[in-house]
Amino acid sequence: MTRFTKILSIITVIFCINFQNAYSEVIYDSDFDILLDVPEGFEIADYSEDGFSYTLEHPNIPVTLAFSLQNNQKNNSNTETPKQTLNTALNKLSANYDIDSFDWYTNICAISTFSFNLDKSYKGWAVSTPTKISNFNLVLLCYAPAKDFEKCEQFIISTLNSLTISTEQMNIPGIITSYAFPQTTKQEITLNIANKKIKSELFTADLEASQFVVDLEYAVLTLYSNHKKIKEAWERYYRMIYKDSYSRILPASKKILNTFQNEASQNNKKLTTIEYAQILLSWVQNFEYRRANSKVESDFTSIPATICGQGSDCDSRSMLLCILLKSIGIETIMYFSPEYSHAITATQIDAPGYKFKLKVSENQNIELLVGETTAKVTWGMIASDMTDESKWLPVIFPF
Repeated sequence: MTRFTKILSIITVIFCINFQNAYSEVIYDSDFDILLDVPEGFEIADYSEDGFSYTLEHPNIPVTLAFSLQNNQKNNSNTETPKQTLNTALNKLSANYDIDSFDWYTNICAISTFSFNLDKSYKGWAVSTPTKISNFNLVLLCYAPAKDFEKCEQFIISTLNSLTISTEQMNIPGIITSYAFPQTTKQEITLNIANKKIKSELFTADLEASQFVVDLEYAVLTLYSNHKKIKEAWERYYRMIYKDSYSRILPASKKILNTFQNEASQNNKKLTTIEYAQILLSWVQNFEYRRANSKVESDFTSIPATICGQGSDCDSRSMLLCILLKSIGIETIMYFSPEYSHAITATQIDAPGYKFKLKVSENQNIELLVGETTAKVTWGMIASDMTDESKWLPVIFPF
């Protein structure tokens, strides 16, 4: 099997992230452990015989994505940096470009805006990163006809921002977000949970950066309003926000858990999983309610803003619960329902209450305890007029 055939098979079938049957359509190269969770609908237009380069085009949006793995070893003593590799790729197009280097995934990467002429004028964004195979750099070019660039730019940024260069580190801010909003200084935050004030911290850029991602992904989602894959587009919308948010609130997650574990220990007790999950559920149920003022903006309150006390709705709260529980190893997913205009959390905790069934293999389902984040009820309680599971779509988050 050639490298290209391997990559093609992963593009056209479904890739399992976590649960055995919790699937997402992604581009994944298993040799290099590189993953792209691109917007729905890209199709392969061209590829090299060795399988190290290929081009994808979108049938509905005039955007092209070019993926290339470049051997950076020029001789026994010198290797090209990502900036040099990207410079070479853009020069081959006789492009005009501005290029910069920055830190991402603890690696020095490169980023560029560029323009070039072929059959017509094009504009786009490009990035280059090292890979897990030390003598290869990855280059991604994503571009549109110059006349369409302005209306396609958010789609282009979202496509590149979905890059993961190690599936062991799926949930960190995307490459372009990290460049635009570097994490430098920190600020203290105070969380009020179950009558306890818990001190934690965020990077000062987290609120602005996470709102940028919410707005970016909502702009992409609106392009799919009449698309046959609108449900898949909704799932990706939430995955991209989760990817950006997870590591931003990880310090807070650890502080919250330690606070209640220590309290239980002082009382010679052990904090059970359901007790801790109920503390978190009760906390988010008391958040201030907020909905967007217009249909041109997302209802979603970013996760850093949510824990800082800004108003939120059901999907922000449900995703926050997913992050807090998954960060301590408890399988938790989010369900959303266009019909019910609602979102809830569901977790694999063995406790009494109403459970949804999730198919994990041909002959096996798992049961997930539901959690309602807007009504002040316990885990396992849900309104009787919202129990039709066919009207709920699961959103599976990695790790």
